[in-house]
Amino acid sequence: MRLVSFGLAFCALAAGLSTAVRADDFMTECLVTGSQKMCECMSGKLPADKRAAAVAGMRKSSTLSQEQMQGLDAVVIAQASCM
Repeated sequence: MRLVSFGLAFCALAAGLSTAVRADDFMTECLVTGSQKMCECMSGKLPADKRAAAVAGMRKSSTLSQEQMQGLDAVVIAQASCM
């Protein structure tokens, strides 16, 4: 039973770290052109399922895939609500 509990705790920790890394990636890319306050606000409003695509979209300036464009759309929506 302890082994199962340890395994579940490890999975939860790994998932949490993965989310934190994505958040840091978003902040890193956002801070290239935005303020800390704006990026924190946007980060809090960006849907989790669009976050990775949003980061990839921000890293590219052209030739975006449909998924990346949707991610970038999510960033724009979050930014607009922070203004």
